[in-house]
Amino acid sequence: MTTRKAVFFTFAFFLFVLIVPQLCAQNEVSMSPSEAAVNRQKLVEYSKQFIGKPYVSGGIGPNSFDCSGLIFTVSREAIGVQLPRTTRALFNFCKDVDDKEREAGDLVFFKTTSSGEVSHVGLYIGSNQFIHAASDGPNTGVIISSLKESYWKSHYYCTRRYLPASNSELLADTKTKSSEKASGAKSAEKSSSGENSSSYTFVRSDGDSFLQSLIVDASLSLDWSFFTSEYFRLNCRGGNSMIHARYAGKTIQPGVGTYIRFDAGTGNFQLPLVVSLTFNEYVRIFAGPVFALGNASLPGDSDRKIENSFFPGILGLCFSTPSLKIGKTFLSLVQDIHYTVFNDTDGSALPLSKSIPSGLVLSTGLRVTLPLKGVF
Repeated sequence: MTTRKAVFFTFAFFLFVLIVPQLCAQNEVSMSPSEAAVNRQKLVEYSKQFIGKPYVSGGIGPNSFDCSGLIFTVSREAIGVQLPRTTRALFNFCKDVDDKEREAGDLVFFKTTSSGEVSHVGLYIGSNQFIHAASDGPNTGVIISSLKESYWKSHYYCTRRYLPASNSELLADTKTKSSEKASGAKSAEKSSSGENSSSYTFVRSDGDSFLQSLIVDASLSLDWSFFTSEYFRLNCRGGNSMIHARYAGKTIQPGVGTYIRFDAGTGNFQLPLVVSLTFNEYVRIFAGPVFALGNASLPGDSDRKIENSFFPGILGLCFSTPSLKIGKTFLSLVQDIHYTVFNDTDGSALPLSKSIPSGLVLSTGLRVTLPLKGVF
């Protein structure tokens, strides 16, 4: 297999691993509309018994809950449906539904952490209200909130469901109104947070301008590798800085960026221009052409000259840690693995034993993220 084919199949594998689960994860429990109506009512009524229970991270009841733990327990105990345990897994499991078709018993999702990942979930109970386990704010624990409250309205992301539509007049929506007047007076609150309010959540709404829908980040990283073509050991491969912008979408966020990179292994400067897909706060893939400045040499053998390939130039996979909020910005650690394509001086592909040591590099560094919606 040639070097370029190996690179292509490696990149295709990354895409398969990251995208296919996104496409295949959505599910809907099989039942008739009338059964769905009954089960939706059961979910609403069963969930209310937990109002007032405290929030505890990892809690699944009956004495304490976190947000996804409440949904997990209510579904399992009320209607016998076992759901995924985490908020993100719930989001992937459920099927997207238009807000106009939202029914009591659907799940409402919010973004309350950092730069764009779904992080909070509640059970919609009708009349623009939902029951959930809140971790911060003037009212915590299991409470009823309104989608019209300023905080939840601005941080609302979408509605998803795992039960079929009931195709009814939704008695649950009507029946809960009277009980909500009694219990909601004590439990409905103007909470100012979700599961983790220490970090910013970017939520794109229809009223946002293009500029407000951008998330900009910059990073500074140290490049390294484990080997050259001659020996196996830890090598410093220079460093790079990057500026990147992505457009906030619902699941996959497209972006563009540019590096300024000095490759100590090959002895030249490189200016990659990349397009990217960010799948959540923590995973990004990128690829693009590379502009090279200066002559490049084979790492460990300065007499063997090689050349950067303009296109295909670079492709990579990047991971980041949860972010720490500092003012309006967010700081996180980043780790990526990228492959830069090098050719022989006559334009032919290098053998695998030469191309991998030349092009495969890991980068470890810091990223600063700024959602422009928090500025304008």
